[in-house]
Amino acid sequence: MNYNGLDFLENCLKSVLAQTFSDFEIIFVDNGSIDGSIDYVKREFNDERLKCFSAVENLGFAGGNNFGLKYSCGEYIVLLNNDTVVDENWLKYLYETITSGENIGAVQSLVLTEGIPERYYKKNGTLNLLGHNIMEVFSINENGTGEIFQLNGCSFIIRKSTLDELGGLFPDEYFAYAEDSYLSFKLKFAGYKILHTSKSVVKHLGSATTKDYRSSFRTFLQERNRLMNFLIFFSAGFRRKYYPFLIKNLFLKIMLSLLPGKYSLKGILKAYLDLFRKRHWIKSEREKIDRIKKVNENEVLNFLSGKIFNGNNFAEKYFNFFSLLYCRIARIKVMELK
Repeated sequence: MNYNGLDFLENCLKSVLAQTFSDFEIIFVDNGSIDGSIDYVKREFNDERLKCFSAVENLGFAGGNNFGLKYSCGEYIVLLNNDTVVDENWLKYLYETITSGENIGAVQSLVLTEGIPERYYKKNGTLNLLGHNIMEVFSINENGTGEIFQLNGCSFIIRKSTLDELGGLFPDEYFAYAEDSYLSFKLKFAGYKILHTSKSVVKHLGSATTKDYRSSFRTFLQERNRLMNFLIFFSAGFRRKYYPFLIKNLFLKIMLSLLPGKYSLKGILKAYLDLFRKRHWIKSEREKIDRIKKVNENEVLNFLSGKIFNGNNFAEKYFNFFSLLYCRIARIKVMELK
């Protein structure tokens, strides 16, 4: 999927078309770009495997991928960001891994994002109870694979039949951010495994498309969607325990918004207001999710962290101590308390 990514398309598409695994189609979705992307691709890439489709407006990451999914004829669906270059065996190892065992719902590539320290690639991370990343959690075996919780929307493979069973890819309402977490929750609650393979390598610039989003809009989407996942997927009993996290999160984010370049106060307040406005849609979505659930929510919580931060300094460890203490008192069965 592409949005005003003309500068990235040559390297990205050339690397995809050079795959050793050759039985695939490319659905190129132009998400309402105004930089001539779609004309460039049609002019420069004459390959029968490449099919171009253009949305009349920017549908966001969620809506854009949903738009492209309608035109896919494949048994397997692979999502790939436009600001990437993939290894020649990228697709081969995704396919081999998802077909390697039972009950594998999706497989995540090794995404090497520009600016992320190398040590973070030795283990996979997870989410905390506020939807933020906690790094270096899940081990990778000697074959380069391992079970994880969180998909990265930059590059992963999933069966079309699994998406049909789950009711689709992403809700359009998310627009951008945390929609890959939504799908991860959905797969886990439906009883599927999510695997990582280090053999499928993607080099990723990171936020190349969204870097121009206004700060308040980006903060709004990130904050709302992260929290919306927990309000959708978990029971009333969990949500009663969860509200203190929301209150603590709100006050913490308001304080951090006073620091330059961290969060937009307007975006934070707008996110909480929109969660209230969307309460009926959230309830409706929750009812849909309840119909596909096959595992207890405590099994899913075992994949999540009760930490607030990664714990890189005394202040972060201080917050983590009290966050985990609350989880213990409230009997929220996060991975640290298994």
